[in-house]
Amino acid sequence: METIIVDSASFIITLIVFIAIKPFANQIVIKAISNYRLLTRIKKVSNSNRGLAFVDEEEEEDIGLNKKGPKFRSSMLFNFIAEKNKNLIEEMQELLLKAGNRQDSALEEFMKSKFTAAISLFFIVLLILSTNDFGIPHLASYVISIILAILGGHKLTNLNLSLMASKRKDAIENGVPDLIDLLVICTESGLDLNRSIRRIARELRTSNPILADELSLTAIELEMIPDHKQVFNNLENRTDCLQIKTLSKTLSQSIEYGSSLSVTLKDLAVESRQKRMLTAEAKAAQAPTLLTLPMMFCTMPCLFIVMLGPVIIGMIKSFNGGS
Repeated sequence: METIIVDSASFIITLIVFIAIKPFANQIVIKAISNYRLLTRIKKVSNSNRGLAFVDEEEEEDIGLNKKGPKFRSSMLFNFIAEKNKNLIEEMQELLLKAGNRQDSALEEFMKSKFTAAISLFFIVLLILSTNDFGIPHLASYVISIILAILGGHKLTNLNLSLMASKRKDAIENGVPDLIDLLVICTESGLDLNRSIRRIARELRTSNPILADELSLTAIELEMIPDHKQVFNNLENRTDCLQIKTLSKTLSQSIEYGSSLSVTLKDLAVESRQKRMLTAEAKAAQAPTLLTLPMMFCTMPCLFIVMLGPVIIGMIKSFNGGS
């Protein structure tokens, strides 16, 4: 019985460590590759004097704008999965895009991580079931290990990527009010939209690097793609943020109808600040409710011990003395 408890505890600890470390390792590697390719692309665009021009298929793929289906270069198995499960591949591509993974091999690396996680979980579960006396037949152990490996390898990797996308979305939402204020300052100083976005991306590089990366890529697309609506749609799809969608629609309408951009941005800045204040007030209003359970299980027992402890001790002493 003790060995079963120890093996189960070791399995749980190993699984927790695996889940905790894997997203951070993937995020560090993918972020480094993405930053290198983005900086390389910015240097190429800044050194070229072509102006607005259509990009060819290879350039479009390098900065993450290719809308064709995925092509896995190193595995026929991945190509077969992509052909048979187009909806699943599209969902994974959208999730990778929201998590900030725009490089060419992002989807292929994500599929490899799924297979790696599934194989690891298969051997871990099989090792636990085979080394402990659970009374499970060997064939059933293999079946259980395969099922848990498939479900775990697929769901855990999606969960890790969803957590990365959620953190990235929160970081972008926190920087939108500052972005709008800086846009107002830049437009009132006489800069055009593209130069304003480049300037803001340079200023936000230290305080909010995630939003700065998206703005840098948007500035590149504004120079390469004549249709500004497509550029702002790409920004909305990459960020999946409601405030960014509102800002992109405002900029698109201002460019299309020729309205005053600074006045519109001032109103939008006031709304974004008010929304941030309302969000903070809502979180503050939820604090008493969230603190109820910690107070009941942590604070109240200590308070009862301090208040009733001497009384109980005195009663015990009196009863012992009376007897």
